[in-house]
Amino acid sequence: MRTLAPESPVPPPLIILRPQHNLSRRDVDVEALKVLYRLFHAGYKAYLVGGSVRDLLLGKKPKDFDIVTDARPGEIRKLFRNSRIIGRRFRLVQVFFRGGHIVEVSTFRRRSEFEEPEETPSTRDNTFGTPDEDAQRRDLTINGLFYNIADFSLVDYVDGLKDLQNRRIKVIGDPAVRFVRDPVRMLRVLRHGARLDFEIDPQAWEEIRSKGQLIRLCPAARVRDELLKDFRSGAARPFLELMLRSSLFYAIFPNWEAHLGKAGEAHLLDLFARIDILIQAEIPLPDSLLWAVFLTPYLERDLRSQNPKDLREFFQEAAQEAFKGNEIPRQRQEELAQILALTEKLAPLLRQRRAVPARLARMAAYPEAWLFCQIKEAPLEELVERCGPEEIPPRAPQPKRRRPRRRRSRGHRGPGRPAES
Repeated sequence: MRTLAPESPVPPPLIILRPQHNLSRRDVDVEALKVLYRLFHAGYKAYLVGGSVRDLLLGKKPKDFDIVTDARPGEIRKLFRNSRIIGRRFRLVQVFFRGGHIVEVSTFRRRSEFEEPEETPSTRDNTFGTPDEDAQRRDLTINGLFYNIADFSLVDYVDGLKDLQNRRIKVIGDPAVRFVRDPVRMLRVLRHGARLDFEIDPQAWEEIRSKGQLIRLCPAARVRDELLKDFRSGAARPFLELMLRSSLFYAIFPNWEAHLGKAGEAHLLDLFARIDILIQAEIPLPDSLLWAVFLTPYLERDLRSQNPKDLREFFQEAAQEAFKGNEIPRQRQEELAQILALTEKLAPLLRQRRAVPARLARMAAYPEAWLFCQIKEAPLEELVERCGPEEIPPRAPQPKRRRPRRRRSRGHRGPGRPAES
């Protein structure tokens, strides 16, 4: 059995006092502050952590605020009546507030949940750790910064502040070791490089290029969910460009290399540049439509050469082949096949500004297919306007069926008709 080389010892933290950084409590959601202060006043360490600290230092508004503490899950639960414990091996506490706000609180841990073997009751406590161990288990240096509510300082065990200032994506520890332990970290390196437009550390980049095939060892459903996050990030185009350049894309979708070519790759990037515009405008897009957009460049060559009569069957078979080995649910594949088949029929009608037949407008996928036609063909300057929720036509109602007349039985007596004796 192969053993992994131990990682370097943890250096003492760099403490950045309040006057030396730009993170202010005024930019932290009031719900997160309530949790931080209650933990602190109860005698526990209470740190803001991860992406929220990174985004606040960059002057961005975080999507959520995660908190880490030395309190155990049961102790956190006692402090907050409006909370619940979730997770089986790695338990954390969700604290609920009015308006649907949720603040997640976790205990300092010594390793990632994806590096930890199945636990037994006797080893549960071994998952908890110290602040430095918790920082070291995280993926990237820019995500390993803590904000200490006790004195409003930044606590940096991983040189994350320096990498943030230098606009650099760097893995905590040795990338060769960290990518073997959890290959999904390779996706996260590319994700943050794309979203932040930061330079990727050369050592991490070379390890991604050489170890990309390890991504096939991860659960397919986990990789699918990670990709959906990037489709919805507003930075899908630069993410997919990095995926293609690093060959991680073809490690996940090995069947695609023979289908795309340079023209197919360019079309994929162009389509997702349009998706990014819509996501940034906060226009909702269903998963099935995103997968239909993703699949389109893969299908183009076969669609032109085969000219299939049954479009829906063609798209269903093509989706099964394209996503072989990737856990895209069968229902989602059927939905995207319906969207693609209907889009092929709608596109020439909309292009020529002809009326859409009622039989097409009644189909379940009609709104998504109509939207896909706009995504593919609308001028960029009109894309958001054309794809707004108020512009998407609803599915036409099904025609009312006339109830069949009830046939009278032969023994029926009409009014005034005497009964037969």
